[in-house]
Amino acid sequence: MSITTPGDLPSKPSVYHGSCHCGTIRYSIKLTFPIVKSNDRLAKLVRVYKCNCTTCHKMAMFHCRVANPATDFILTSPSAIEEMGEYRTAEKVIGWYFCKNCGVRVFGVGGGWVQREIDGGEWGEAADEGVRKTVWATEEGPLIKRVFDGKEIEMPLHYVSVNAVTLEGVDLREWHEKGWMFYVDRRFDSKPGFRWEGPYENIVIALQD
Repeated sequence: MSITTPGDLPSKPSVYHGSCHCGTIRYSIKLTFPIVKSNDRLAKLVRVYKCNCTTCHKMAMFHCRVANPATDFILTSPSAIEEMGEYRTAEKVIGWYFCKNCGVRVFGVGGGWVQREIDGGEWGEAADEGVRKTVWATEEGPLIKRVFDGKEIEMPLHYVSVNAVTLEGVDLREWHEKGWMFYVDRRFDSKPGFRWEGPYENIVIALQD
């Protein structure tokens, strides 16, 4: 259910760059603002949220999920996926990638990796307009079963969520003040939903454990 008014309809996607602390890992994503508030878990929308599952809680993950993983995310460095550290969860289908040098965890990917050629100008580099570059992108992975509204659905795995604190040129306080963030209680609720008003009380409890 969308609660965005017609005057707040999303603009065209903008490119944002991100990196680990030392710069070994560098990526770019496309985000569209303002963020559409929706409780539809299958909608292809930008989502900014905090989750208190044991994985996200321990990693201090501040999720920023792109609307379309296939077209809205590229990895520009390093040149080989194996140069990044990786920790897998969710029955080993989601890989959480981090820098082996500085230790910063930058994003999570569910699906496969594929190399593609892009026009540098399409990804925010005016000086590179018309210049072809080879980058890493993601593609759909195997079919997985998920439950939505009590119904089991089989769908291809394709998931990209960057750690918002590794993005450059964004004001996370603005995202919070405009109500674009939501919170998910996965540690205590077997059927987690979206909460837009603020953190769950038991998320605070989890942080005090």
